[in-house]
Amino acid sequence: MEKLDELVKKFNQRAMEDERLSSDIADLKRDILLNFKDDGKFYLHLENSRLEFVDPFENPDIEIEMDMDTFNKILSKELDALSAYITKRIVVRASLRDKLLLSDLLKA
Repeated sequence: MEKLDELVKKFNQRAMEDERLSSDIADLKRDILLNFKDDGKFYLHLENSRLEFVDPFENPDIEIEMDMDTFNKILSKELDALSAYITKRIVVRASLRDKLLLSDLLKA
């Protein structure tokens, strides 16, 4: 998944360059499951202000479910992530703080 890989790289670059973001996530450790209903599951781990792909795990801290069309439209800015969330095109199972973290990830 080339677009997801690029998004992770951009997030990591921003985390290195943006002091506010880096300080906000410095102590966070999160397991993130991205479940694309039509294209499989991707597992990510956030630690030390760095996001990376990892092997499958149980019990994610953040679980995001959507289809690829929604993901592509958000990345191309045809669809706002908040609108997709409100209309349930994205389902997020996480704490409020983690939902805000997700917002930062999608800004990459």
